[in-house]
Amino acid sequence: MAQTDRDVFDKVGQYNLTELDIISYRFADDSLPRRIDIRGILYNFEIAEDILLNNIVGSAIVYDMQDIRSILPIIGLERLSLKFNSPGTSGYDYSEDTGVPLQIYKIDKVRKDPQNERAQLYQIFFCSPEMYHNNTTRISRAYAGPVEDAVLDIVRNKLKSKKPFYFEPTSTNAKYVIPNLKPYQAINFLCSQAKSKKFRLNAGYKFFETSEAFHFRSLESMMGIDGQLTETQPKWKFMSMITSITEDQKRPEIKDLERRLSTVIKYEFDKPVDTLDNIQNGFYANKVTTHDAFNKTIKTTTYDYNEIGPNQAHTEMAGSIFEDAGLLYPQDGKGKGVKFADTNKSLTELSEAKTMVVTETSKVHNDYEFTPSSELLPMMTHQKQAMRNMNLSLLVYGNTILNAGDIITFSSPVQRPGDTVEMNPYTSGRYVIMAIKHMVNVESQRHEMILKCFKDAVSTPYPTEEDALNQIGKGNTVDGDIYKIQRASEILS
Repeated sequence: MAQTDRDVFDKVGQYNLTELDIISYRFADDSLPRRIDIRGILYNFEIAEDILLNNIVGSAIVYDMQDIRSILPIIGLERLSLKFNSPGTSGYDYSEDTGVPLQIYKIDKVRKDPQNERAQLYQIFFCSPEMYHNNTTRISRAYAGPVEDAVLDIVRNKLKSKKPFYFEPTSTNAKYVIPNLKPYQAINFLCSQAKSKKFRLNAGYKFFETSEAFHFRSLESMMGIDGQLTETQPKWKFMSMITSITEDQKRPEIKDLERRLSTVIKYEFDKPVDTLDNIQNGFYANKVTTHDAFNKTIKTTTYDYNEIGPNQAHTEMAGSIFEDAGLLYPQDGKGKGVKFADTNKSLTELSEAKTMVVTETSKVHNDYEFTPSSELLPMMTHQKQAMRNMNLSLLVYGNTILNAGDIITFSSPVQRPGDTVEMNPYTSGRYVIMAIKHMVNVESQRHEMILKCFKDAVSTPYPTEEDALNQIGKGNTVDGDIYKIQRASEILS
C-alpha cells in the first residue's frame, strides 16, 4: 500500500499518495458521481512536467482483479482525483476538494496475468483537463497590447483553467490576429513574439505547467533575478560521489537525510560536446535578413555569441559580465573567440553557418508595433540550440519540492585515479531543470525522479589560447582526370 500519513521526511524514497480516485461520468444512486479509490490496486505511478510541454501528463499501472475498466466503464470521460507529495512539501494537488482533477484519456497495454486468469494489468494515462479544452476549441480574434494579457485571456476563457497563472512581464506591445488556431498553438505563437521587459538581450518565452501553476516566462528569468545578471538561488544541490568516501563507515547508523536526498543514483550526459550541431543550428553565430515591405528596406542582423553572450543571463554568471564563469566557447585572451583553422576567425564570427530570411511589415497598426524579427529571431535561434548543450540526466530520490524551470547544482568528480576527489570544473555547476518525471513503485515503497537538465555556461572558463592550432597535416592537393588515371594504370599493369 502507498504511504498516506507521513508529515516528516525521515527516509529517502518516502512519499504520500493520499488520494488516487477515478471519478466516473456516471452518477450513483446517491446522485453523486461514481468514484473508485485505486490505490489498493496500484502497481506503479508516474507524473511529469516539462518546460517544452504545455501540460502535466502521467500514467498509472494497476493490477485489476475486478475489471473496473469495464464495470465503470472507463471510456475517457473520467477524472482522476490525485494528491501526491513528499512528506512536508506541497507537491501535486489535483484533488476534487482543493485542486482541479486530472483527465483520464487513454487505457493501454492491457494484458492478462498468466498466473491468475481473473487478473489483468493495464496502464491508465492522464493529463490536465486543459488539454481536452485545447483540442475542442479554436481562436479567431485579435489581441492588442502586452502579450501576457492575451495569454491570460486564453488560459482563463479558452482553456477554462482555474489554476494559478504566473507570468514574466514583456516589452511587447503589439496587435496580433489569431487565425483559427487551437489555444496552445496561439499561446506558442505568442511565446515566439514575446520579449522580456527586464532581460533586454532575450527573446522567446516558454508556456508550461508545473505542480504550482501555469508559467509564461523566458529562459533568462529561470537563470537570473529581476532582469539582473545575478544568479537565481538553486533549489537543491546534487552530488555524485564514491560511496566509500561519502559514507561514515565508523558510524553507519547515522543517516543524513538531506545528504542522501542529494545523492545521485545514476547520471549520464547526452552529447556534452557537439560543435558541428551547434554550428549548423546557429548557436555560435547566425544571420537573419529582414525585408520590410512598408519601408522597402532590407536589413541584415547577425548574432555573435562572443559579443552578445557575456551580457545575457546564463546558468553561470559573475557580476555584470563573465569574470569567473565562461561561455561554451574558448577565448583567445583578446576579447575574441579562439580562431578556427585558417579562417582567422572564431566560429562565433562565421554567421553564414545559419542564415534566415523573413519578411515583415511595419506600420500595420497605428498604435501598436510588432517586435522586429531582427531582435527576436537571432537570439531565439541561439537559445533554442543552447538547451541542447550539456544535457544532463539524473536519477535521484524523489522530492516534490523541485519543479521544471528550477535551478539545481550538480557536482561530479574528475574520473581519474587518486585518493583526493577533484570536482570537474566544466560539468559541475548550475543546471536548469527542463523536465521532471516522478516515479513511484508501490511494491518497493519507493519514490524516485528523473531530471532532464541543461547548462549553457561553465563555472570555470575554458583555457584561453591566443595562437590556436591553425593547420595540421601535409594533405594532398593532386587533381586528376579519372580517364587519364585509368589509362595510366592500365599501362603500368
